[in-house]
Amino acid sequence: MIVKKIKRTNFKKSKSTMIGGLVDYILAEHDDRGKDKLAYAGSRNFLTSTVAAQKREMISLAEESIQSKMPVTHWILSWQENEQPSREQVDEAVSLFLRGMGLAEHQTIYALHKNTGNYHLHIAVNRTHPYTQKVIQPHRGFDIEAAHKIVAEIEHRQGWASQMNARYRVNEQGYVVKKLQRREQVKPKPKAEDFESATGEKSAQRIVQERGHAVIQNASCWEELHAGLDAVGLRFSRKGSGAVIFVGDTAVKASSVDRNFSMSRLCKRLGEFKPGYYSQRTFHKLAPEPVSHVCRKEWQEYQKERQRLAEEIRLAEKKQEEEREALERRQKERRKAATVRLASHGLSVLNIARHFLKEQERKEKAALRDRQSQAEKPERLPRFKHWLGKRSPHLGNLWRFRKRIAPGVEVRKREFPRVGTLASPYAAYREMVKKRFPEKMDESRLDAVIALYMRCAGYTRQEVANEVFRHTPASPTGRTMMNG
Repeated sequence: MIVKKIKRTNFKKSKSTMIGGLVDYILAEHDDRGKDKLAYAGSRNFLTSTVAAQKREMISLAEESIQSKMPVTHWILSWQENEQPSREQVDEAVSLFLRGMGLAEHQTIYALHKNTGNYHLHIAVNRTHPYTQKVIQPHRGFDIEAAHKIVAEIEHRQGWASQMNARYRVNEQGYVVKKLQRREQVKPKPKAEDFESATGEKSAQRIVQERGHAVIQNASCWEELHAGLDAVGLRFSRKGSGAVIFVGDTAVKASSVDRNFSMSRLCKRLGEFKPGYYSQRTFHKLAPEPVSHVCRKEWQEYQKERQRLAEEIRLAEKKQEEEREALERRQKERRKAATVRLASHGLSVLNIARHFLKEQERKEKAALRDRQSQAEKPERLPRFKHWLGKRSPHLGNLWRFRKRIAPGVEVRKREFPRVGTLASPYAAYREMVKKRFPEKMDESRLDAVIALYMRCAGYTRQEVANEVFRHTPASPTGRTMMNG
């Protein structure tokens, strides 16, 4: 299980706008592409029961906290790809999380989403206490570390698999302890990994870690560091009190590559900073590199499509700029001609003419902007993972599991022959699964196993979906939530 705290970087919007937008996003039934995403939703510690009323209640309480710009915190708990929590497990996870954060009495809205490869839980909790109206700072600001401890407890309670690089685990006595065998792995930050997953392209941070990490770590002086980085096409530079490493024209914070590469720690090791000389090639933008060996041929096609669309956008922008320049030239010539023609009539007449010309020019520019904004815009290229999925679900799944596919391993697409002939096979496969797996299994996992067996028997995706949906009991729509 992964935990992530979503940081707010823009506080220009009002509290009501930020909180309202967050709640609307969490409880929306569909994502931007119209795909179903809401699997389950709930709320805690509200006086009202409808979504609209609870949103107003949360906004009203948050606005009572004058000192905090944004007292509502947004957390995400994400399960692994083969895990699907039940509603009871979601409620228990929220209870454990709030209790561990010391926010069990606070207003909370949460929802389980299913629109990605992983089931993930969004939690919006108001740190303003509903009775004392004091804003709580969980664990004195060290809430991310506390969240990792809570995740270890949830995994232990509910039997979920732990991440390979998890910080904590639960020992035999039931205590949450630090995972001693955990090693600090040099890998890009989540934001850089998201970029790589979306584009299939290596992030600048990964390039620095692959090419420059050993160079910086093994350097014995500043001259050796600069020479080594120049040899691999990177540049090291001071920025303020810190340092950045350039990949072409993209700057990467040195401490984000490794904690030991901050300017203060490097100066302790190498002495006072000395700038270095770098060849011209380190200033050139690098060609994109694929982040994985999986779908390499498709990635090259995607890059060509990306370059084609970029060229179309460039030409469209160039055309619009030429239209604006042509309009400005015509207006300038008209002003010049009017000044020559009306100069003999005196300054007052000239000023009146200038005023009306200015108004006319303003209207012409506004009309041009409207025409350009309504013009047909170039097609927008989807993210690489979505582009692959549209071409073939098999390719999309290969990309999802690319980290588990070793180089040289061929993943063949298997076609299952149609052997199932039942008109309504759900009940028969349910009995078969229960006999095959006699241990207790919640309904969501049971449905998942039934769907897998039906697919292996040759039933189509739509037939499986129809059968599971037909035998699924009615569930709340997520528009009215019960307080916990």
